[in-house]
Amino acid sequence: MKKTTSYYLLIASFVMAMLVFASCNRNHGDIGIWFGTWHVDQITAGGTPVNVDGDYFFQFQNKVFRVSNVGAHEQVEESYGTWDESEDGLKMTVSFPDPTVYYIYMPGLETENHFTITRTSSRDLTFTKTDTTGATYSYHLKKQP
Repeated sequence: MKKTTSYYLLIASFVMAMLVFASCNRNHGDIGIWFGTWHVDQITAGGTPVNVDGDYFFQFQNKVFRVSNVGAHEQVEESYGTWDESEDGLKMTVSFPDPTVYYIYMPGLETENHFTITRTSSRDLTFTKTDTTGATYSYHLKKQP
């Protein structure tokens, strides 16, 4: 019974977080195509697809960044950080500013991430980064309705 109750509490907290996130509008200006929820459709490392457990999602709101992973049995892990795009729209930085706070594991994701944006449209995004080991990761995202 205790396991079932904690499961329902987890689902309820996820639903509440999604409602709060979805109810927000574009505070402090328009962030363009980034606003909303993006499904991480594919991750590659050195051009080779990376198999991951669960489904990753990125969400952008103002300067807040959220990454979540929905795993087996709808178990949700999430982390929050900040993001910023360069003026020319070709670079993005995603940071998890407090290294003592847990952040979600995702292939190539570190506490400080410098991405190069290689493809943008209103429905598809691709960006790349090189991690501290020298491995190059590409992230292919699809906009969620």
